Amino acid sequence: MAAKKEQHKIEFTIREQTGTGVCRKIRNKNLIPVILYGPEHKLGLAGTVTTKSIATIANSKARETTLIELGMSDGKECVALIRDVQRHPLTLNIKHIDFYQVLKGQKIKVEIPIRIINNELSPGIKEGGLLNQTAWSISVDIKPGDIPDDVVVDVSELNIGEEITVKDITLPEGCDLLTPEDTVVLHIMLPKVVEEEEEETEVIEGEEGETEVEVVAKGKAKGESEE
Repeated sequence: MAAKKEQHKIEFTIREQTGTGVCRKIRNKNLIPVILYGPEHKLGLAGTVTTKSIATIANSKARETTLIELGMSDGKECVALIRDVQRHPLTLNIKHIDFYQVLKGQKIKVEIPIRIINNELSPGIKEGGLLNQTAWSISVDIKPGDIPDDVVVDVSELNIGEEITVKDITLPEGCDLLTPEDTVVLHIMLPKVVEEEEEETEVIEGEEGETEVEVVAKGKAKGESEE
């Protein structure tokens, strides 16, 4: 069973000024420029949060499903999810974050991470098979309070050649699945063995004592001609 996620609270300071130069000055103060979108902020509300308060969430694998309670500088409160994190291409430091407001009781589209367990118990893996994962999350419509950390896929009984699709996953109650049910999440495959055709080298005595080297593919009879 997937546990519901803990809700985090951070302070959101509303700002009037926007633009590249402004954002650069904000980052120099160890703050992160952010924008809040959603039902009550359709045009976007610019603000800042401290790097310390948001870094752990923004750097986690489950950042897009972590509920965040924003304490607004105007005294209001708002629950949101991270929708996008922009980073510096070299340092990977956070440059900007987009939040999306969620309303209590109203479903929202999220991507829930897939977590695989019991790899070491899989008969197929024990026999030398390789686990090939082809999907890392599933898309659902779900109420904010029901969003789990992840959905669990147990491969303890999976044999070589068998697969798990989205319809095999136990989903949180009340959510609407958006990913096609027949989407393959993973399968156990045989190890790929590249067999290189060996070649044999045969020395033939040619005319006037000259030595020629003839390459004969392994498995062919000597003197066999190809059509």
